[in-house]
Amino acid sequence: MKQINAWLTILIAIILALPLLGVTQLGTVTEGILAWILVIVVLIVGILGLTKKK
Repeated sequence: MKQINAWLTILIAIILALPLLGVTQLGTVTEGILAWILVIVVLIVGILGLTKKK
């Protein structure tokens, strides 16, 4: 279950990054540097969730 949550977190990070990379159909949650910080933090959380071993 933790691995599914980690993959979903990475998917959310990708969806958040798309408007920053030029895909405008989705709209943006935030603007500027705060948007990039949010994407990076969510992506790191997802990657750490995948790499943790139980």
